[in-house]
Amino acid sequence: MGKTLSTIYPSLKAMGEGHGEKLFYLTAKTITRSVAEEAFAILREKGNLYFNTVTITAKEKLCVMEKPDCNPDDCPRAKGHYDRVNDAVYEILGEVEGITREKVLEYGEKYQICPFEFCLDISNWVDGIICDYNYVFDPNVRLKRYFAESEPGRAYLFLVDEAHNLVTRAREMYSASLVKEDVLLVKRILKSHSGAGKAVELLETCNKRFLELKRSYGEESREGVLHRQVLGSGYEILPEVNLLSLNLMSMFAELETFMNEHAEFADRDLVLDFYFRVRDFLYVYDRLDDNYRIYAMLRSDGSFMVKLFCVNPAVNLKECLDKGTSTLFFSATLLPVQYYKELLSGNQEEYAVYASSPFPPENRLVLAASDVSSRYSRRGPYEYEKIVDYICRIVEGKKGNYMVFCPSYLYLSEIEERLAGRQEAGRLTFTWLAQKGRMTEEEREAFLHSFEEERDSSMAALCVMGGIFSEGIDLKEERLIGAIIIGTGLPQVNTEQEILKEYFDESQGRGFDYAYQYPGMNKVMQAAGRVIRTAGDKA
Repeated sequence: MGKTLSTIYPSLKAMGEGHGEKLFYLTAKTITRSVAEEAFAILREKGNLYFNTVTITAKEKLCVMEKPDCNPDDCPRAKGHYDRVNDAVYEILGEVEGITREKVLEYGEKYQICPFEFCLDISNWVDGIICDYNYVFDPNVRLKRYFAESEPGRAYLFLVDEAHNLVTRAREMYSASLVKEDVLLVKRILKSHSGAGKAVELLETCNKRFLELKRSYGEESREGVLHRQVLGSGYEILPEVNLLSLNLMSMFAELETFMNEHAEFADRDLVLDFYFRVRDFLYVYDRLDDNYRIYAMLRSDGSFMVKLFCVNPAVNLKECLDKGTSTLFFSATLLPVQYYKELLSGNQEEYAVYASSPFPPENRLVLAASDVSSRYSRRGPYEYEKIVDYICRIVEGKKGNYMVFCPSYLYLSEIEERLAGRQEAGRLTFTWLAQKGRMTEEEREAFLHSFEEERDSSMAALCVMGGIFSEGIDLKEERLIGAIIIGTGLPQVNTEQEILKEYFDESQGRGFDYAYQYPGMNKVMQAAGRVIRTAGDKA
């Protein structure tokens, strides 16, 4: 539809008229950043645009080391980095306008500097930054040079792509949890260190506080405590965790002192990880309000967890957005718009535009099979075989590339197993491939490249609904001619979805819609939207 260009162009025009000093184009997934890079490249080529951008990539994906270690004794790029980086920044800014990940790595190699720090330094001098949501919204990752707590609001423009993803991501950013067993683990590690006596003592105090919560877990008689069952597991809604947090504050201060004084000891990485999780817990505790729920849960492995769960992230997001001048949320699936206004801005009066599809409706064919179901109660060999029958009939019906969207990786593996069986029996006339969990950048690119290949028969790509290939990718014309969607995309029934349902039942009277229906159907719409990408595409 051209959503990207239709948001970038007026933003550039506004900046040209003095209404903004830096543009942040925010994405949910690495794979969608190429769309923004392409849009800027088109404007430079076709519209004589002079506007330089840099794409910020996560340190882990840029680091030349097997595991990021910024110690100059261990990393050759860190040693002397600051002696060489200014020349590298000067040269790349003079030679490249659209600075991509590949360009950052190329110049980083040439000057033997840390590519991630190089990338951040470049961002100071460019007009636009293309990056993940984290770099603006996440309190642990946000770019402090632009969004420090003490930094006043600046003339920044925020363009939030695939904004429907920000709701779930923001809940993760502004939630925090701690596990009782981790407190005991750190206590055992530090017990052998003579200088950790006070920290060990305070860790034991925290453990006792967790133990009190665990022993009373499931007691309905306690005032303000609600116990719920979800698929055989229970959770408790707690009214507050004030005493636990006070104990954690005292322990955290002592642990911080110990960590500063002891740079090296056995299992320091485990203690450091725990230190950061306590820090996050206390940060979120300070932000608790009516938009949070606190719950305790005895997990399947027997460990006991307390979590501060951000149900409605709008207040937290607004604090970040107030650091800029303007924010534009856009997506093909911001429906119903009242739902997203509630969770992204908290203001139902925000201006919203709904654009009708410009694609010819006669180019779209929608078919539905009513005799199969993805419900848990129906799942089994018979149902899987019926669904595979449908897949085969559709893929074999017309030569081309298809995507098959499954409700989960487990479901995908069941379909994959049956396709493999038919292939071995010589009953399959098309090729197929399957998405894997946690694919590398190279594996993702190879997966998408499969749609470019010339074949004598059809190809079916098994994907997960809501995953990396269900949105933000452009497979135009004959590269993709059909999408097969299994199920309604509803999130699994679990503790947090049920907490969301209860919360929105109380506040909106629409708990099921907010917790399950809206997120689920948006996944379906995104998956279906992979097929028709241009006015000439046909399903």
